[in-house]
Amino acid sequence: MAGEGAESSLHFQISEISQVRTAEVKMIRVFSMSVNGKDFLDSDWTPYLSEERKRAAARRRQTDARQQYLGAEALVNRALEIVGADVRLPARFVRTPYGKPYLETQCGFFVNWSHSGEYAVCAVSDLEVGIDIQEMSKTPGERLIRRILRPSEYEEWEREPREKQTETFYRYWTAKESFLKMKGTGFYAPLDSFAVRLRGDGASVRELKGNTEYVCRFLPFEDPGYLAAVCGEDMETAPKIEYL
Repeated sequence: MAGEGAESSLHFQISEISQVRTAEVKMIRVFSMSVNGKDFLDSDWTPYLSEERKRAAARRRQTDARQQYLGAEALVNRALEIVGADVRLPARFVRTPYGKPYLETQCGFFVNWSHSGEYAVCAVSDLEVGIDIQEMSKTPGERLIRRILRPSEYEEWEREPREKQTETFYRYWTAKESFLKMKGTGFYAPLDSFAVRLRGDGASVRELKGNTEYVCRFLPFEDPGYLAAVCGEDMETAPKIEYL
């Protein structure tokens, strides 16, 4: 799961989080940026990158990994600037024991981000939100498919035409991961504790304990080699991606 960001060492229980929400307005905005070919050490990016992030990136041997790592934080901070969040940039985050990031400065926004291949994506909302992006260049193996999909989901996947099976698998994958990131558990939550049903441009996610249902929306990504999904509260339609 993608995460990371400038953050303090403070960890706390989800029940202790006290985020300030706007009473009536429900907002979710999604941003994306290609990380390829950008010099994130250039002074133009200084306001959007923490020194901790730069030091951590320098320890990563692969160029692609460094670009993803720096690009994700740069995108998050640009997004916060665009939505007018009352927070000092580069923003600092605190994390729950399961790793979900929350802004250290409580300003009424929830933030989540992900990266894969050459792209980073970020969702900013006034309600809990989770987002995931996956590059679909690799055909998933049988072992991974059976690990990720419930038996009923596997049967649905198996009924798909062969040429659509890879995309269908990634639809399940991004829906599950965006849901788990919204909930704040990540893959610490058992994959058999909830069920996903694909529905056109979205998916319904039902927790088996309590029978609570959530909605995920697939995002119309400009690069057909990638699939992204966002999960949040009361999403009637998929938010448009704002490319930076």
